[in-house]
Amino acid sequence: MNTENTKQKKLGRPVFKVNWPEGSFSAKDVYKALDGKLSHVSVKLKINKAVEEGSLQKVETLKQATGRPVSIYKKRV
Repeated sequence: MNTENTKQKKLGRPVFKVNWPEGSFSAKDVYKALDGKLSHVSVKLKINKAVEEGSLQKVETLKQATGRPVSIYKKRV
């Protein structure tokens, strides 16, 4: 059996590449720009992974009168 040239099919949902906006943005801004192609959770996971890899930087956290704080991000230059 020849296993050197055998290509495996990748199972599951295809990878979705997100183009990060210029300037400052929140996860909600990215979600709205994608028109529902990804869920809120998927957008947050991609942002957290990009921050961990160093391609995004967390700029600030906006405290609101009620509800959860909003994290603001920007591309790392």
